[in-house]
Amino acid sequence: MLKKPGGYLKNLPVFEHFSHSGASGAARYKRMKISITLLMTVISTFFLLIVIVTGRMWLKNVLKEETKSQLSWQLESTKLSMEYFLNVKLSALNFIASEYSYKQLLNEDTLNNCFMNFKKNFGDVMVDLGVIDSFGIMRSYAGPYKLKDYDYSEQDWFYNINVREFYISDVFKGYRKIPHFALAVKKTFPGRNNFWVLRATIDMEKLVQLLSYVSLTENDDVFIINTKGVLQTPSRSHGKELTLYTGKIPFNQHGVILQTDEEPPSSNGILGYTYIKNSPWILIAHVKSKEDTRISKSFLNELLIVFVLCLMIIVAVTLRMAHVMVNWIKDADQKRDIAFLEIEQSSKLASIGRLSAGVAHEINNPMSIISQNAGLMKDMLEMSFDSVDKEQLQTFSGNIRMKEKFITLTNGIMDAVNRCRTITHRLLGFARHLDVSNEPADLNDTVDEVVSFLEKEILFRDIHLVRNFDETLPHILTDKGQLQQVLLNIINNAVDAVSRGGAIELSTGFRDKETVYVSIKDNGPGIPSGQKQHIFEPFFTTKERGKGTGLGLFISYGIMEKIGGKIHVESEEGKWTEFFIELPVKTVDYT
Repeated sequence: MLKKPGGYLKNLPVFEHFSHSGASGAARYKRMKISITLLMTVISTFFLLIVIVTGRMWLKNVLKEETKSQLSWQLESTKLSMEYFLNVKLSALNFIASEYSYKQLLNEDTLNNCFMNFKKNFGDVMVDLGVIDSFGIMRSYAGPYKLKDYDYSEQDWFYNINVREFYISDVFKGYRKIPHFALAVKKTFPGRNNFWVLRATIDMEKLVQLLSYVSLTENDDVFIINTKGVLQTPSRSHGKELTLYTGKIPFNQHGVILQTDEEPPSSNGILGYTYIKNSPWILIAHVKSKEDTRISKSFLNELLIVFVLCLMIIVAVTLRMAHVMVNWIKDADQKRDIAFLEIEQSSKLASIGRLSAGVAHEINNPMSIISQNAGLMKDMLEMSFDSVDKEQLQTFSGNIRMKEKFITLTNGIMDAVNRCRTITHRLLGFARHLDVSNEPADLNDTVDEVVSFLEKEILFRDIHLVRNFDETLPHILTDKGQLQQVLLNIINNAVDAVSRGGAIELSTGFRDKETVYVSIKDNGPGIPSGQKQHIFEPFFTTKERGKGTGLGLFISYGIMEKIGGKIHVESEEGKWTEFFIELPVKTVDYT
């Protein structure tokens, strides 16, 4: 199936012609290439930065959540470790107080044995061990200090042990002036309201040691405070032990609580805290380091390398794309300029055609006068010599030869005039038809008339022209002038296609009972299979640049549709091409 040409030339806008060649055109395309490269590079880099920034934010959020999760797990683990440590020590004290009576523990040897066994089984964490009566007086003591008979009745821990079975004190310095805390269990005498207390002390350093399980950076902080806000362990941000904590004391809640630390200088950091069961202590951790600090330098370097590589690839790709795009635009501009030049040339040729039609019309008048005068001269010569008798004719025998010479010259003038008249009549007939105007036409004569316009070119190039006409074809009704234009375009293309000494075959005949055809076949190079479907499109040509407008077959296709016919082509590349023009049979009734 042939592809029907679209209305490519309908409503064609008029462009101002300008040339893209030369130095100015090269500079224009260079600027265009630079602009496209910069624009595409900036856009691509912008989106690449968006991806990197988004990825970095996502990574920061992941690290933040991981930090929270890890901090929560570490605080919970440290809390359980402290609670286990305290419970074990309280259980050991309770076991000693249950296994030994008050009187037995008043014996310092027995108390020393218990103290040594305690340290042997639980490690060197207990500083001393003492028995205190209900009045707060140290009645028996085992340890490195001389604290026997010291009065503890004014100590807070002693007041609290009165109302509880066991007690864990805040960190305090006491008589030793060293920060420590006390563990105490209370035992009542059977049948009496009095009680006695078995008390052990542990240095604050044990708490600091337990806090080391929380893995933090040098900017982070972990410490313990009591419910009154007094530091029980040293803090990097809030000072030494037993100083007042400057932050907000957390509410008593179960489990580990994580929240945003809004206090400077650790704003937007993470604050985690948890209460240690059965003690007055609150475990607090401040994570002040940003998530960025957890991203290793090697990762940042790799990210920078990836960014640079991506940027280089973007620049390379955009340069290549800009080069291809600008070349496309340049080719399109060149083709457009050539098309406009060819349209301009076609317009000039059309104007010359209209001018030649007018000139032909004007030449017909003087040619008619020349023909009439030449005929009159011939008649006068013949009449003048016919009236002379034989004697005079013999006398004027020399004039007879002159007469014959004049008649021969006159006949030559009349033949030349008739030939000019035939040419001008054909030219006028070919240029006269603009709208469809059907008239009776002999298809064979119509083809011959078109061939007569090209016979000089055919003879000059030694082209072998073969006519295979069906003499039984009837006269048909068609627009002869426009049909001649189609035939002229195709036969002219055939003449251009064949080489010197080539062959063109013109055939006419019946396609079927209702259709006649004209075939124009040449032994030229043929049409490539990939181009065959495009030959009826506007501005498409197989000729060399500058030798064709690419409009002849497009216009011919439109004319055939206008006059009710068809045109199609068959070809074998490298061997031949054959165009078929088909017309409906509209017989002429001469009755």
